[in-house]
Amino acid sequence: MEEKTAVLQTEQSRSSVKPPEKKKRKFRKSWIMCWIGVAIPLIGFVVFNAYPIVVSLQAMFSSMKFGKLDTMKWNNFANFKMLIGDTKLLSAIKVTLILAAAQFFSLGIALMIAAFLSQNVKGTRIFQTLYFVPYICSTVAVSIMWGNVFDLNGVLNAIFGTHIQWLNNLENPSTLTWAIFTTIIWQAPGYGIVMYCSAFKAISPSLYEAAELDGANAWHKFRYITLPGVSSITFFLILAGFMAGLLTFDAATVLAPMTWDNFAGPEDAGLTIMYYIYNTGVKNGEMGYASILSWLLFIIMVIPSVFLVKKRLVAMEDN
Repeated sequence: MEEKTAVLQTEQSRSSVKPPEKKKRKFRKSWIMCWIGVAIPLIGFVVFNAYPIVVSLQAMFSSMKFGKLDTMKWNNFANFKMLIGDTKLLSAIKVTLILAAAQFFSLGIALMIAAFLSQNVKGTRIFQTLYFVPYICSTVAVSIMWGNVFDLNGVLNAIFGTHIQWLNNLENPSTLTWAIFTTIIWQAPGYGIVMYCSAFKAISPSLYEAAELDGANAWHKFRYITLPGVSSITFFLILAGFMAGLLTFDAATVLAPMTWDNFAGPEDAGLTIMYYIYNTGVKNGEMGYASILSWLLFIIMVIPSVFLVKKRLVAMEDN
C-alpha cells in the first residue's frame, strides 16, 4: 500500500508541474526579405518546372492540336501504343548510348592529362587554361568547326587524301555517329582536367613519401594512393558525364540536320533521344508522344544513377 501511495503521489506531482511555456517569437521586418529570397526560386520552380511536369503527365494520355492546352483530349492510350515497333526510338537509344560513352573516354583523357600536369610541369596553369577553353566554348560553335573538318572538302579529307562524305556516308552511316563522338571527346575533358588537378593537390604528400620508403613504384602510387584519393571526384564526374551524354542535343542537330523526310543523317545515325523528343514535340506537334519519350529518358537516367549512388554509399561504408 505504501508503494502504491508513493507512486500516486509522484504521478500527481508530475501532473501538477506545468511544462514551460514557449516564448512567442516577435515578428521582425528582416524576415520579409528572407521570405522573399526563399519565394523567388520557389516560384520559379513552380512556374518553369513543376507546372510543365504536371502538363507533361497529362499530355501522355491526351492528344492536342498544335500544342494548345485547351484542345487536350483523352485519346485512350494512343500515345503509348505508338511505342510498340518504334524503330526510330530504338535507333535513338543506340546512338545516345554510344555518344554517352564518349563522356567516359573524355574522363580517362582528363585523368591522364591531369596526372601529367600534377608532376610540377612548368606552365601548368597555362595548360589548364588551354584545355579548359574548349569546354567553355559554345557547343554549336564547336560543332560547326568540326563540321568543316569532316566536310567533303574539309581538313580531314585533305590530310588523308580521301574523298569521303563523313557526315553523309550512305555506304557507312556510322561515320556520322563517330564524327559527333569525336566532337564530344574534343570538348568534354577540360572540366575534368581542372577538377582532377584540384583533387590531386588535396592528397597528402606524406602518403607518397611513405609509399616510396616501402619501395612502391610510380604505378603502385598511382593505383593505391592517387585513384582512391580522387574517387569522390571520379564518382561525381562519372555521374555528371553520364547525364550529359544522355542529353546530347546541340552537336547532333548541327552535324546531323533533319532532312525533309525526318531523318537525322543516313539511317538516323545522328538521332539522339533528346533530338527525337524535340523533333517529335516541336516540329511534328506530337506533344503527347514527346512527353512519353521525355519520361522514358528520365527513367533511363534515374535507374543507373540510383545504382551508382548505392554502389558509392556501400563503398564509403566499407571504408
